[in-house]
Amino acid sequence: MSKNTDLTTFESQMVVFTEKILNDLLVSNQISPAQFKQVIISEIKNNSKLLSAFIKNPRSLFASIIYCAELGLSPNSNLGEFFFVSDGEYVKPVLGYKGIIALLNRTGNIKSIWAESVHEGDDFEYEIGLEPKLVHKPKDGIRNAFTLEYIYIVVKTSNDEKLFKVMSKAELTNTISIMPFPSDMYFNDSKDPNFWMLKKIALKQLAKLLPKDKCGTMGLGIDDKIEGGNILTLDENESIVVTPIAKSNKFSKGKRNIYETLANSDNHS
Repeated sequence: MSKNTDLTTFESQMVVFTEKILNDLLVSNQISPAQFKQVIISEIKNNSKLLSAFIKNPRSLFASIIYCAELGLSPNSNLGEFFFVSDGEYVKPVLGYKGIIALLNRTGNIKSIWAESVHEGDDFEYEIGLEPKLVHKPKDGIRNAFTLEYIYIVVKTSNDEKLFKVMSKAELTNTISIMPFPSDMYFNDSKDPNFWMLKKIALKQLAKLLPKDKCGTMGLGIDDKIEGGNILTLDENESIVVTPIAKSNKFSKGKRNIYETLANSDNHS
């Protein structure tokens, strides 16, 4: 098939998928189904690996789309809430730094969240214990991945309590080292000059101590599993399951692709 034919196939299936599966879910999260659908189509058009994954493993893509809709986040990669990452075979749904903040803010228990990077030459001091303390006075100088020393996250709660999490460069490196397939954006000044990926690691650690609603708990839990080398797919009842890549194909054997079924039923209704 040509790229244009593949795109046309996806667009037709996405229309039916939105109408028959996503509509109620999106409306309940106060998201426009038409806008959500168009953003997804745009993301596929702009990423040939996502289109390839759609052809090879559509359940991986559509499970990720459902997951995004369930969390009520925007799939627009430019907004930084949610990303579809693909190697051309499967799709990995990834929470962005801003997506985690959006989920945490829904509890109403948080006033603000911010993150900073500490570099060589900065005046930086922190203490934990009964009287926590954090002081950071940035100095002019080269501020890149090489000079990075710490990342920290600060949360101000609704009762004006301040909580923080500090992670050293060594701690961040160790965390990344245990990921089976780490992103190439970590410590990459050209792809992530503001260290959002590293800030996400620290934010997730602090989030464990913060109140979360059902979506927040689900989103952070699944994101941990995705970082652990798993993907999302759909079982025989079209429910989302987290599975190692090696086992994902078992869900599609012996059964017609639901999206082709939906498209065909729509054409004959």
